[in-house]
Amino acid sequence: MNAALVRETALWAFWRIAAAAIIVAAMAVAASAQYCTPDQCDGCDLNNCQLDCCHELPELWLVNTRCAPKCNNLDAGFERISVQRYDASCRRFVKSSWEELLAEEASMPTLIFAHGNTLQHKGAMDQCWDVYRKMRCCPGKKRLVFWSWPAQIDHLRPLLRPRQLILSNLRTKFTYAEYQGYYMAKLVQRMSMTQRVTVGGHSYGGIIGAVSAHFIGGGELRGLKLAGAEAVERPNFRVALVSAAFDNDSLDVGGRYGQAFVAAEKIYVTRNRTDSTLRRWPNISYRCKPAVGVTGVNANCLGENAHKLCQQTLTSDVGSSHYIEPHLGSRRFMNALCCVAFPACAECAKAEQTKPVPPQAAKLELKPAA
Repeated sequence: MNAALVRETALWAFWRIAAAAIIVAAMAVAASAQYCTPDQCDGCDLNNCQLDCCHELPELWLVNTRCAPKCNNLDAGFERISVQRYDASCRRFVKSSWEELLAEEASMPTLIFAHGNTLQHKGAMDQCWDVYRKMRCCPGKKRLVFWSWPAQIDHLRPLLRPRQLILSNLRTKFTYAEYQGYYMAKLVQRMSMTQRVTVGGHSYGGIIGAVSAHFIGGGELRGLKLAGAEAVERPNFRVALVSAAFDNDSLDVGGRYGQAFVAAEKIYVTRNRTDSTLRRWPNISYRCKPAVGVTGVNANCLGENAHKLCQQTLTSDVGSSHYIEPHLGSRRFMNALCCVAFPACAECAKAEQTKPVPPQAAKLELKPAA
């Protein structure tokens, strides 16, 4: 009797464990499937590679925050940020001001773009020129505001092991980038938004763009809140995150940067599961989460704002590289960035679609096969 009862109890326990394992496995598959949704972007064809990269260059501005406070007195520090305008006729930057930058904001769409981690100002400017030249692919008048921030190595010779030194630098710069988002938000808040304004960046620069949108949407972070910000959508306000280096649930409803999707009318995100740099992000994350630049954003966690997500997989375009150069070399990426940031790109695409077929081409199409 007891032996039979033991066997029956053991069998029941086995089936309970097996059922639990099946449920856990199913949940894991479902969770991973949430990040395997197809590329989507209302209003933009993410696979269109028919770019004519012979348009006019953008108007170029440089915002340099390297001499401004990094973590405190940010409101006063905002007035110490260097603002310069590129004079193409003289081929040099000239000193300018926030007022002059804002005075021309209503005349053309603006992309505010921040570089990634570890770059000194010289390296940041090399990237600035790369982005500037590639923006010839975007039709229409446009403006690039390049954001140079203190991303250089911060801890040079501490009493730390190499691995600890790298981790310390990465986390310090993560903190700097979040505070930079406050600076960027203060600039955006002053804009009229009569023309499209897109904020964003590459890698850690993506943190700056996302945090900026979070503050614009009334969010709080590190004890800071943008005065006058409201939890409402700002028409003509967009975000572009390229290989962004932050936790992949940060943009979710209630996430660390959760108000970004509230403020923006569209957020463009690139993802690459083979990114050799971001695949190590769980070792850097305080919460051991994967990076948004690897998995992308889970649309199921965005609630009523899911339709604002514009997501593109670039694994086949850039391989395992995390750097910005392969992205700029991708026609698919440049098409998507142009389409998201500049309205003239969509207008140009519509014009191409409605262009009548030349009579000779029509005859060739109707000719029967031999």
